[in-house]
Amino acid sequence: MKILFFSTYFYPYISGLTLYPWRILNHLSKKHKITVLTFNHLQNSLKISNFKFQINYLPYLFRLSKGFISPQSIIYFLKEVKKNDLIILNLPNFEGFALAFFAKLFGKKIISIYHCQVELENGFFLKIINIFLNISVYLQCLLSDTIVGHVDYINNTYIGKVFKNKIKTTFPPVEILPVSTQFINELKRLKKNAWIGYVGRIAREKGIEYLVQATCPSGRRVKRLDNVKLVFAGPSTTVGENKYLQYVKTLLIKNKVDYLFLGQLTPEQLGAFYKTIDLLVLPSTNQTEAFGMTQVEAMLLRTPVIATNLPGIKIPIQLTRMGLFVEPKNPEQITKAIQEILKNKNKYTNKKLVNNARNIFDIKKVYKLYDDLVDGANLNLTA
Repeated sequence: MKILFFSTYFYPYISGLTLYPWRILNHLSKKHKITVLTFNHLQNSLKISNFKFQINYLPYLFRLSKGFISPQSIIYFLKEVKKNDLIILNLPNFEGFALAFFAKLFGKKIISIYHCQVELENGFFLKIINIFLNISVYLQCLLSDTIVGHVDYINNTYIGKVFKNKIKTTFPPVEILPVSTQFINELKRLKKNAWIGYVGRIAREKGIEYLVQATCPSGRRVKRLDNVKLVFAGPSTTVGENKYLQYVKTLLIKNKVDYLFLGQLTPEQLGAFYKTIDLLVLPSTNQTEAFGMTQVEAMLLRTPVIATNLPGIKIPIQLTRMGLFVEPKNPEQITKAIQEILKNKNKYTNKKLVNNARNIFDIKKVYKLYDDLVDGANLNLTA
């Protein structure tokens, strides 16, 4: 089949929103021809080559928060819809409604990958944007034939409740990362005490300030942690989050937290990072975080996890017992959870638990779901 995929952001932008479809499209490209439409958010700074599928970067007039205003994209949408058999939409996005409309107009099947419900905060203007974004997502789901969502999470959203007959659930595709021995050795030379890891974008919904508060050396309400280092891995900048990044850095210095930013890592380096840290913390605060693929990556490499008790996010710990829940925005609970895991690490990571996690999150099961969906669309096309 000829498959057209649209996402507001895609490679080289790195997040769960892009890594998930990246793996799915790489798998589907073994049998099908894939074309990706996305926005040129890096302004032609990268030349893409040696991919298994074609990536077309759309022009735009200007950015609006984390979205793009691009009337000219309608021309590209119309042209590509005519050439392809199946449309896959990466949600949430605002811009994809026109593509979904044209797809339905020309009788093309639509599969939507629903990642999360966006909750923009801090300001009347952002709340207005949020309303229009959610309306667009709702309409795209309305026009979709199938909506694929994260286990547990989507059933706790209005999308899951309104469109429950269209929903297929699965875990995100998480790979067992390779491990760079050289990078492990480099990290171990730097390691003087316990390392508390964070992997991902520096974004407000990630709740990083609460992790910082939990790892500062002293506090009034609960005894803070001594002899630990907070180590960050992930993009050094995030679209629309520069002020938050500066806030986090200021907070680290103000609270005298021992910290290290490693920046964006290769898969082999990230595998080494997981093997080096003592535990990973995912302190997300709202439903913009839907699962947290990083916590499964850590578990598959024997590293225990602390994550917030929110729909979707809680599932990996709930199923594997390789970590502890904490309530959102609660640094005291994070502190206590870190202390508990550091004292009783074997309880939260051992061979039996890791093997169980690898069985639960077997990526082949995820690929089979998408193979079945695409094959089903192909049967309808040829009938």
